[in-house]
Amino acid sequence: MSSSLKIDSSVTPSRLIGLLDLVNSLGGKVDLARISIMLQTDVDDLLPVVDVSEALGFIKVVDGDAELTEAGKKFVQATPSKKKLILRDAIKNIEPFATALKLAHKSGEFTKEELINELNNKKFFEEEFPDIEQFYSFILEWLLYTEAIHYKGEEKKFYKKRR
Repeated sequence: MSSSLKIDSSVTPSRLIGLLDLVNSLGGKVDLARISIMLQTDVDDLLPVVDVSEALGFIKVVDGDAELTEAGKKFVQATPSKKKLILRDAIKNIEPFATALKLAHKSGEFTKEELINELNNKKFFEEEFPDIEQFYSFILEWLLYTEAIHYKGEEKKFYKKRR
């Protein structure tokens, strides 16, 4: 896993877990076209989730078949709390989460604006004007699901998680 991996904002923890659970329920190996048909969606809509699952080491894709790796099998068999820990560890070196975690570690707290400025400095956003609210919802969902950082909605601030 490298920090060059960027998680597409359409990929949520629930979509990732859902894909892995589906592959597992179909015997641990399944054709992506079959998944697409079962979910009544285009294969192209699945690809961001597949790409992230593969980059995190949970599946491998060969000749259009998605197959759970050993790490993927352990993940789908894990308890919900263990899944959170696995994902928390997996995202710590992936943008935009790596930057968020560094900001929290450095100053103890940060705002959405501070995170966006830091990511802009790193040329994270490919679009000139990204949908900031969509990005905000995306990063909130991942950071809160994995319990990597605390968030106080009334203050709109992220806080370093106390151990």
